Amino acid sequence: MKSKGIIVVIVVILLGISILYFTTWKQSEKYSGPVEKVSMGTSTTSMLASLLHIAKQKGYFLKEGIDLEIKGYSTGKDSLEAVFKNEVDICTVADMPIVLNSFKRNDFTIFGTIVEDIEHTKCLARKDRNINTPKDIIGKKVATTIGTTAHYFMVVFFILNELDLEDVEIVDLKPAEMAKAIVNGDVDVIFAWEPNIYHVAKSLGDNAVILPGNVGYLATFNLVSKNDFIENNQQLLKKILKALIKAEEFAEDNREESVDIITAYLKTDREIIDKLWDSSEFKVSLTQAFLITLEDEARWFIKNKLTSVTEVPNYLDYIYWDALEAVKPKAVTIIH
Repeated sequence: MKSKGIIVVIVVILLGISILYFTTWKQSEKYSGPVEKVSMGTSTTSMLASLLHIAKQKGYFLKEGIDLEIKGYSTGKDSLEAVFKNEVDICTVADMPIVLNSFKRNDFTIFGTIVEDIEHTKCLARKDRNINTPKDIIGKKVATTIGTTAHYFMVVFFILNELDLEDVEIVDLKPAEMAKAIVNGDVDVIFAWEPNIYHVAKSLGDNAVILPGNVGYLATFNLVSKNDFIENNQQLLKKILKALIKAEEFAEDNREESVDIITAYLKTDREIIDKLWDSSEFKVSLTQAFLITLEDEARWFIKNKLTSVTEVPNYLDYIYWDALEAVKPKAVTIIH
């Protein structure tokens, strides 16, 4: 019996040594080379940048040798401006600001899309202003953030509901300003993205009405940098994309933990992130559909003479697909 006890002790010791060795070996798999510092601007009011935050939280950037600093801005539009001002190296930004800036400059490049979402933007109105249908918006005071996905959603919403933008008073406000304005009654209607809509609806209670969209606008969030950064950091871009692809895989296999990560980052209620999560397709890509969206938006601006530009820019000149093709070829479906 005594010898059996000794054998058991030896087995336990050997098992402990094995576990320690395995753990040490797994840790040795982590990146141990030089670390590159990179700064990325992103919206603090949107869940479209979820893959970025998952990759940061799970250490995927560090495993690729990247010390990523995330700088928050109220919108993706502001993040893109930060790139132009050299405040950050890269940003996440929706398609609308890309189009607007393509009319006046060509010194920036898109190297990936990290999400597609068809329900991200909504129209919310105050019921006590006698608004129950899209037609009731006529003559009202409407707020949105000009030059963003919410703005473009509003434009398409008006077109599909046979409304005229000239029949309303449009106010340009940041997301936080917009929420405060409609809750205080300073505006009647807002066009904004989630989870801002959720928080406003919660504050207004029964006085909130979300008007049916049915717009079919597929919002995207994209990785953008200035041309010189793209040209000088092609290997770095591959590493960034690899980290985000790992985040994509994690989000697909670990829905609940992913929702927890984004809930904590946005400092919001878990129920709204959980509710919205499945409407977003979190994937790293560069698709033909995205290219068509850019062209359609540009065409609309030109048609309505909202720009002095008379021809749709060649958006192939604004896209760098080599890095993504190198790490995930199937993710690139743009015809080029």
